[in-house]
Amino acid sequence: MNFNYPLSAAALAAAILAGAAADAHADAVTDWNTTAGDVIVQAKIGTPPAVRIMAIVQTAVHEAVSGVQLVHAGEGVDVASEAAVAAANRAALAKLLPQQAAAIDGAYQKAIAKLGDSAGKTAGIAAGEQAAARVLAWRADDGAAGADAYRPHTTPGAYVPTAGVATPHWPQRKTWLMQSASQFRPGPPPALGSAQWARDYNEVKALGSKASKQRTPEQTEVAKFWEFSLPPIYFSVAKSVAQAPGRNLAQNARLLAATSQAMDDAVIAVMDAKYHYGFWRPVTAIRNGDRDDNPATEVETGWSPLIDNPGHPEYPSAHSILAAAVGELLKAEVGSGRMPELVTSSPTANGATRRWSSADAFMKEVADARVWEGIHFRTSTDVGLAMGKRIGALAATKVAQSPATAAVPQVLAPKGEQKLMESIAARGKQIYECVDDVAAAGGAKWVFVAPQADLYDRTGATIGTHYHGPHWEAADGSKIVGAMQARADAPQAGAIPWLLLSAKSTGPALGRFAKVSSVQRINTIGGAIALTVCDKSTVGLTATVPYSADYLMYGT
Repeated sequence: MNFNYPLSAAALAAAILAGAAADAHADAVTDWNTTAGDVIVQAKIGTPPAVRIMAIVQTAVHEAVSGVQLVHAGEGVDVASEAAVAAANRAALAKLLPQQAAAIDGAYQKAIAKLGDSAGKTAGIAAGEQAAARVLAWRADDGAAGADAYRPHTTPGAYVPTAGVATPHWPQRKTWLMQSASQFRPGPPPALGSAQWARDYNEVKALGSKASKQRTPEQTEVAKFWEFSLPPIYFSVAKSVAQAPGRNLAQNARLLAATSQAMDDAVIAVMDAKYHYGFWRPVTAIRNGDRDDNPATEVETGWSPLIDNPGHPEYPSAHSILAAAVGELLKAEVGSGRMPELVTSSPTANGATRRWSSADAFMKEVADARVWEGIHFRTSTDVGLAMGKRIGALAATKVAQSPATAAVPQVLAPKGEQKLMESIAARGKQIYECVDDVAAAGGAKWVFVAPQADLYDRTGATIGTHYHGPHWEAADGSKIVGAMQARADAPQAGAIPWLLLSAKSTGPALGRFAKVSSVQRINTIGGAIALTVCDKSTVGLTATVPYSADYLMYGT
């Protein structure tokens, strides 16, 4: 895994154009992924931090799309979703890459201007900003800002090269999907006296040398192609699946979030193993081939790899673990269907494009490239692939989501000894009417009429309805009516306020809601009336605004 690449404008433009050729079925999620990747490349940051940034961004996008599509259905959902994607990208990227603020805001303004003005657009922007804030807060203390405590191996007084090493604190980072950084830590590299070590040594010595006579021109092209390691080269492969016909925005938001989380966990896992074993690079081993006590490894003075050495230990291969994490996830995503052609391009190969008919062929090429570049041994790439496949399979089963971070204000705390009985999600709309009001601007104002929503438990099953009164009615016939006790502004712009309501049973004595005495409305998204005109000419008009909320039911 290499780091900062001094890309020429021509090389970067060629890579972008090559990637754009595959965008036949692009949507807001994939378009913004390309934009985010370009911004990250231009920021000239290292690969591990770049992968982390993309994971935060894509997770925020996934949560924004999920949130807004819970609220909206049918007409308006596309605009709301696209606005949510744009807002989540802008909010996350601007926080993580403030030096790129102008480019980020320019892309946002261009995207949002295409959507016109509507309540759906407003709600989508709010959902995107809220999702980004939630994910940023969740990952703020993930260990990426940890101190560099790496100590070079040396003896007192002996010189060692003084170049810094890359992200030695990454093994202490908070993971996304894995239980710990060491969950998939492999066994040690081959013993130096073994036949396996001699095989690995002599293969990279022959094929990975800058002056190699055995490496073919095609192998050299592949090696130079995979010198690049920043996120766009892998996300372009994932987008080959995302842009296949028949997919939708929500599916792609989830796929790219899973891809990004798998990649970030892969980097954490590989850095854990690298710094645990501290195994030497081929350039060190081959220049010291007479010191490994293996008669089959001959020293070669002045041996150099085809590309520059990365600034971290050799074992296992980071590129291999990334490729396998992405490839295995894509295999699971496609399932028994036909894998679309996988395509990506590389600035370190002058924007050249490469294609594969299967994920396995893609993974194998990446692993081969690291040997042909002269920076990895074969066992290292094999082990990296095995680790990455396990992480990709894990990502296929789940996408980590941020916890709710906004604290419930004390004013909304239920009185007395009430205990939380149940947390219920609501998705629906808030209904308003434009009424006469001589004191209001335009001689009229919007007045809230009633909610209209379905209620869901934490498994996603429908358990009742919410309607005027306000009433909450369970499927078993039990119901309560609420009276407002306290309110607090929602932390998200465009969202209806958070509330505390007393609750009185108006239904059967036995049932789901029979013993509820207080209801909290929190985590609201949307629902606030905005933009729609209310004046003398529109008195009597009703308007509905999509919303979602959590209702926490308390009782004694």
